[in-house]
Order: sequence, then structure tokens, then C-alpha cells
Amino acid sequence: MNVDLGLLSDLAPEERRHVVASMHRHTYAAGDVVFHEGDAADSVHFVVEGRVVAQRSSEHGDRLAYSVMGPGQAFGELAMIVRGGRRTATIEAVEPTVTLALRYADFERLCARHPEVSRLLVRLLAARVNRLSEALMEALHTPAELRVVRSLVALCGVYSHGAQVISPVAVPLNQTALAELAGVTRPTANRVLRRLEASGVVALDRGRVTVLDPTALRHAGGRG
Repeated sequence: MNVDLGLLSDLAPEERRHVVASMHRHTYAAGDVVFHEGDAADSVHFVVEGRVVAQRSSEHGDRLAYSVMGPGQAFGELAMIVRGGRRTATIEAVEPTVTLALRYADFERLCARHPEVSRLLVRLLAARVNRLSEALMEALHTPAELRVVRSLVALCGVYSHGAQVISPVAVPLNQTALAELAGVTRPTANRVLRRLEASGVVALDRGRVTVLDPTALRHAGGRG
């Protein structure tokens, strides 16, 4: 099976084949929920096609988006650590999506037969720690308006079709979703987007932000 499962890349070909052979294919329509926060956690999912959004419940009961993931990325990896754990987020498909899921029991069997496969868990956890560390530093030390720009830069990476983003990228998310991802209010997100639009960096449509100049956007976010 020739799919992009980024976090499996450092496994030897034979080990990778054993892992993929143990996975189960799932398809979701836009708006389908892969799992809810609080559900029993029994598998990790690798995104093959499409994109999903991760959401957490606020203290008021609202679901707030905090991450969008696409092909080559994984979610639900904490299920590989503790049997009987619970999901810490709700995962929803934002477009037609295909995932390959690896169940806890299958992962245990693979590790028993092929000890090298245990490295997969190390990679999954390292990727999660890196994401959480970056998110914490952004929240603590980055001004709100800059977080909007950097969130849009990250979304360009998720929605682009090449390793280096240089062509226009359509991000099919509305301003409310972008504000949630950046951890800011919607007026703040709107103010930043209007300024970028006036500079010719983005174009705003209903339910969509098109990044016309990804290079200029990265420079604005201090990522150039």
C-alpha cells in the first residue's frame, strides 16, 4: 500500500509492511465524527486522505478547535500507552477523509513479534510533545495578532500539495475556526485578516481564506 504515513518513515520496509497490514481502513464524510472526547481510546489513526479537526470542550460546554491535521499526520496516539484510557479530544472530518487505524491489541502483538515496531510509539509521543511545547510557547509568549498569522502559515502546510508552499493555497475554514485555532477572539482574527487582505497577501471569501502569497505570509509570521 503506497500511502503517506509520515511517522512510519523510519521503520524498515519489512516492519512498515507488518504495521500497515495490521491497520484497518476507515472512511468519513465531511462533518463525520471519528470519535468524541471521553470515548474509550483503543486505536491510533493515521490520515491518508482528507483533513480532520481536533476539538476540546470549554468550561462552558462549547467545542473549540485547536488543531487541523492532514495526510501523513496521526491522532489518538495516547491510546497506545494506557489500556482503557479515554479520548482527550473530539476529532471531526472537515472534508471526505480516509484513515488507517491501528488498535492497541494489534500494536501489542506487533511489538511482541517485531520489537523494532515499538519505535513507532516513541515517534508518536515525541511528535505530540513537540506540538504541545510549541503551542505552549506560542500561547505564553506570542502576541495574539501574530498567532493568527502563524496559525494561517501552519494551515498552508496542511492544505498545500507540495513540500514548499509557494503557490496560492485555499484554506476552507471560516474566521471563527481560525480564531479558535489561534486562541484569539474573532474580532482579532478579522482585524489581522483584513490587514493581510489589504496588503494582497490573502483573499477572503465566505467560509474560506485563500493565501495568495504564502512567502509574504511566512515573512509576516516571522517564519520566512
